[in-house]
Amino acid sequence: MKKIALITLMLITVFTLAACNREDIGDRIEIEFWHMSPVGSESYSGMRRIVREFNESQEEYFVRGTGINFWDYWDRVNIAIASGNAPDVGYHTLDNVILRASNQALYNISDMIQADIDNDVDTIDTSVFLDNQLEFASYDGDLYALPFSATVRMLYYNLDLFHDAGLTEADVPTNWDELYTVAKQIDDVDGNTINVLGFDPSFGEGWYHQYLWTAGLDFFDEDLNPTLNTDRHLEILEWMYTFNEEYPRSTLDAFGEANEMLGINPFAAGRVGMMIATDGLYETLRPLEGELNYGVAPIPLPDEDGVRVNWGSGFSIELYDNGDAERRDGAWAFLKYIMDYDTQLDLADTIGWLMSNIPAMEAYAEGNEILEAFVKELDYAIDKVYVPYAPNWHAIDWDQFFQQGLSGELTAEQVLQQARNLYIEKRENYEAAN
Repeated sequence: MKKIALITLMLITVFTLAACNREDIGDRIEIEFWHMSPVGSESYSGMRRIVREFNESQEEYFVRGTGINFWDYWDRVNIAIASGNAPDVGYHTLDNVILRASNQALYNISDMIQADIDNDVDTIDTSVFLDNQLEFASYDGDLYALPFSATVRMLYYNLDLFHDAGLTEADVPTNWDELYTVAKQIDDVDGNTINVLGFDPSFGEGWYHQYLWTAGLDFFDEDLNPTLNTDRHLEILEWMYTFNEEYPRSTLDAFGEANEMLGINPFAAGRVGMMIATDGLYETLRPLEGELNYGVAPIPLPDEDGVRVNWGSGFSIELYDNGDAERRDGAWAFLKYIMDYDTQLDLADTIGWLMSNIPAMEAYAEGNEILEAFVKELDYAIDKVYVPYAPNWHAIDWDQFFQQGLSGELTAEQVLQQARNLYIEKRENYEAAN
């Protein structure tokens, strides 16, 4: 009986607290915001504070933030969009904004900016964003999202391992020949055990399409026809596969598995001399400040004719069309707050991402050599093209064949041929259905 009474009391308390929380918003219009700072994450309290400060700044709207971890977020938001239950404001991937805009899932940002201008209201200054990112956020000549984060990749190098190999910072490679030479000087192998690996093109954020871009190539031509059929495409893939060919695949696999067992990034553990990674690795390394002597540099180019270009993948922030004008206006007010210079600085510090407001990020990075290098590299950022008949061309579509080549199940030539055949088949099926 006591147990029943206790449970009843607990339920009454929970419902009372929930009711009080709802009453706190008064007559304000509630806006739902989904983000990637869930309870328990390092950024949760900071994101909660940022949302709270908006709520305290005005009396018309109340934003209720929901934090979802990165791996669960994508399924949840895509299902919510498809079922017509999307949040009012949320993150997504910048390179496929066109998909949601063309399906009328998003509000037209250009219309909102113009309405602000017409009514002499402060609005978002799009000149603070990268042109390339704005292009990806556009559909049919209008903006349907805004860039939220600005990500690029750099070559991290461990100066302690450089010094152990008799190298200095002047030896940081700028091309693939130098990259190979330096990597082999850093390699530390004992029989069938790799203690330190100088570099591997497929480690970290080493992506085949990124290497192709630096050689002036791509997966698709201007008409989105698949390529992958030239000698140079094959040479670059074979370069990735054979960079460490002196070590059996089983030895390389064991090295990778050992790093996974350590539970920390292999570069942070001092087991990799050089690795391509995003600014996210910088955040991982921050607790090791003073312990790990490292730097970052632009990704080495194939040769003197190489193209300095960087995969600048990032997130968008979007307003989902739920058919409610009042919630739309509240979402727009919150979006302007989130994209404000000061809030962007706060967000960068809170969630550890480089944000899309470039003047804010220049100020944020000032005096920090690593972050200054990342912000400078944004000038060379491009994103992967959206291919409607193969939206996952760079991920699961490609990776299934790439991994088979890595394991030796397929030759590099077979990898390219099978991937190309898949894209051709996907295009034919798409055109037949549309």
